Amino acid sequence: MWNGLFFGLMSLFSPQASLPDLVTVESHIQQFAQLYRIDAGRIQLRKSVLNNPSPFLTHSGIKTCTVHINHHSDAKRVWSHFLNTGHDSAENALLAFTSAHELTHCLLSEPGRRPAARKALENHLGYSFRNNTHFEETLADLVGLAYVQKTLPADFGWVLDRLKTIRTDFSSRDPDHDSSSALQAQSLELVDRLFSLDHPLRLAETSTAEKFAGN
Repeated sequence: MWNGLFFGLMSLFSPQASLPDLVTVESHIQQFAQLYRIDAGRIQLRKSVLNNPSPFLTHSGIKTCTVHINHHSDAKRVWSHFLNTGHDSAENALLAFTSAHELTHCLLSEPGRRPAARKALENHLGYSFRNNTHFEETLADLVGLAYVQKTLPADFGWVLDRLKTIRTDFSSRDPDHDSSSALQAQSLELVDRLFSLDHPLRLAETSTAEKFAGN
């Protein structure tokens, strides 16, 4: 979600907010899985220190999907910037959004799911995405917003406005993450239907024993 947004832009002296612990992120993942009837047992969570400004990074494949909570100092500065919203509920609301966003990357690792979802969203929006990254980041933003709308409706308005601002402000530097034109109510309704089918999307295959492994 966060790649390219603030690299080289954050002050070396800006605050470093603590990243949430594994248990806190797990609770959001379980809630998302329950709402959309998804088996979250195939997701791995890792506390990592990666040389990347993104607080959260997801590596998905056919057999495993790992969500990294990145405790690198640059990532902490980015997370601090995002939390500086003036809303007391900022951390909980943005973590809910982020958890749903990252799980969308995991869901799309199932063979055949990405092209089908891309076609449905392009037909709805009436334009073609630049590439698969642009599609996937847009879909993940929409799923994250739809999740906040369902679970934290009082926070939805400001989360939507903040995401629009971020995606617009950094569109020239990071066009593959520019979802701003798709962030509309009709799009949220579409992704909610996609993820609420009688036969829900399955996460990438991995053993239950590896659930929420940390390093």
